[in-house]
Amino acid sequence: GTGKKAAIEGFSIGGKTATSQTLPRSDHKYIASFLGFAPAENPQVIGLIVIDNPQGVYYGGTVAAPVMKEIFENALPYLGIGKTV
Repeated sequence: GTGKKAAIEGFSIGGKTATSQTLPRSDHKYIASFLGFAPAENPQVIGLIVIDNPQGVYYGGTVAAPVMKEIFENALPYLGIGKTV
């Protein structure tokens, strides 16, 4: 899927990417987002990254998912949500 850039080795992460164009379409502006949750089988934490009008590449999986990865890399150990065996 398009959320691979949110993957963290050893952790079970689920999520959904989104990319939408804002109106008027002639402005060529976008919103990129990623909704992530962990652990995927029994979610205990959820996060939403929304980037309004990203510059350059504007796909949710490319610009928003890596931000969620960085947050989860810090939050999951802090919250005691451990790695999968």
